[in-house]
Amino acid sequence: MNDKKYTLMLVDDEDIILSALCGAFEDDYHIITAVSGEEALSKIVKEHFDIIICDMRMPGIQGYDVLKAVVEKDESIRRILLTGFSDEKAAQAAIEVGKIHQYKSKPINIIELGNLLKEELKQYELNKKLS
Repeated sequence: MNDKKYTLMLVDDEDIILSALCGAFEDDYHIITAVSGEEALSKIVKEHFDIIICDMRMPGIQGYDVLKAVVEKDESIRRILLTGFSDEKAAQAAIEVGKIHQYKSKPINIIELGNLLKEELKQYELNKKLS
């Protein structure tokens, strides 16, 4: 990866998870946060970001609807879905609707998630060069 500081959008309705993710990644990324699907949708329209990590189940607008809006804005943005539920059917539907690149279950291993972010950003750069 180059020295560019990428922008990471984090969406989760649980403050403790949002705080942990911000703390883990704030040194390496510009961070945008949203505590609901509704807030995420408004920020998706206004903000530029390279990658998003979004919780699947939130009150109101669900994670897959947020990720679907990301696809509609810019399909090159890398999309990672988090869920605390082991509902395979719902996860599969979310993957199809939101065209998700990666799927991780909670509890989250921050080191694994950090490595996953780096891999996704390599793919992001590769796709930009190819397009």
